[in-house]
Amino acid sequence: MRLPPPLENRGFLGGGGQGLAWLALDPTLNRMLVSKRFQTGRSMFEKALCRLEATFAAQAKVAAMTSVVPQIYQVQNFEGAVWLLLEFVEGVSLQSLKAEQKITMGDSQILFVVMDLLKTFVALERAGLVHGDVAPGNILVNAQGHIRLIDFSSSVLRGAPRPTAGAPGFQRDSGAIAEFADDQYALGCLIYWLLDANLPVTTRDQRGQRVVSRAEKPEGCTGCANLLWDSAAILTSRDEIRTGLLSSLSNSYRQQIRLLPSANRTSLAARVVGRECPIKARLSAEQLSVSKALSDQSARLDLQHIAKKMTPLFARSTSRGHGFTKTLASVCLVALCSFGVFLSTSPAPYLTLGSVRVAANTALPLGFSHDWLFERLERALNQKSISKLERHTFIAGLDCDHYTCVLSLDHRTHGRYHAHQQTFTASPQPQVWESVIIDLGRAVAAH
Repeated sequence: MRLPPPLENRGFLGGGGQGLAWLALDPTLNRMLVSKRFQTGRSMFEKALCRLEATFAAQAKVAAMTSVVPQIYQVQNFEGAVWLLLEFVEGVSLQSLKAEQKITMGDSQILFVVMDLLKTFVALERAGLVHGDVAPGNILVNAQGHIRLIDFSSSVLRGAPRPTAGAPGFQRDSGAIAEFADDQYALGCLIYWLLDANLPVTTRDQRGQRVVSRAEKPEGCTGCANLLWDSAAILTSRDEIRTGLLSSLSNSYRQQIRLLPSANRTSLAARVVGRECPIKARLSAEQLSVSKALSDQSARLDLQHIAKKMTPLFARSTSRGHGFTKTLASVCLVALCSFGVFLSTSPAPYLTLGSVRVAANTALPLGFSHDWLFERLERALNQKSISKLERHTFIAGLDCDHYTCVLSLDHRTHGRYHAHQQTFTASPQPQVWESVIIDLGRAVAAH
């Protein structure tokens, strides 16, 4: 298949919903992307074409509000079809991990997965867009332990006809018109799926009313588990889901996450593949694949097992796990030498700059360094007039994955932990970074 120039075809990815997709290389920018083809011409009415373009615009709006959704680069008309060029997302799907029986996700890790998705669905509703195919196969975990929601082939604006029914077991009995409740119901089913519970079953009673049968919450649940079971039941309720529910649940999840150690986020990917389970011993004997992540000088030491599982289509497989381990060790050594873990010895003993990991080709301000970041963090804390700083302990961290950066500031005072995070698009503009740092300072001052 000939793709819009100057793109180079690197393989067919599949089709579904409303279009076909190919992996492509943009030689001008030297980056991989996904190229989706939507047939137009006489077979598509003008009204349907306008609806498709409106869907693209809504998806771009969502991508601007959250890093969970792939970025849209361009929309082109080429050889009688509309082409959508968007970010190629690397990661391992929840479906693949569970199918291989290497998923050992605890309640706290599930909490982070659902939290990412809740914020994404809030953005989808604001843009008026329904994803339409929320399922474990379309949810990826990347090498940084963050969630990415992919495959918007079935997405349409709310109130438009649904092109597909959704994944079996995750679809809501709601007719042919797309509603926000479709995605919300699918998210509730996903929570049950992550909890290893039976998926809800929808039937009709004698009066024709919709009845949903769900798994019962076990006794003696922890705070995390209680929140997960309760939110799954609400999201899959037979009643119409009220406006503002997702924002309310998102606030509840945020409050619960603040009670958890910050390591839960950074270790999410490692725990997904059973880093702390006996599976670890078996991984070294398996045939492993080298991911594109290994070419970056920022492969995370604490997420090396998820990196082993990542197999982009353009990567070559190694023949033995032993060779992979040596390669990974070399990459990680280079990463530590260039960015690594830095323990600050500055005159501010209350502030420590922990792990700083930046992927290759990340847009950074001129003169960016550990000292550059540390000085601005220290200045933000001092400007917020946080009383008696010597009684506090702050640990900052930075994690950049090419296009997206996560700046964290963990705060300990009076024996209690507070975790603060800001996710933003990587930028060479220092004003963007300083604004993020100031926001972190405000969040700390509030506690």
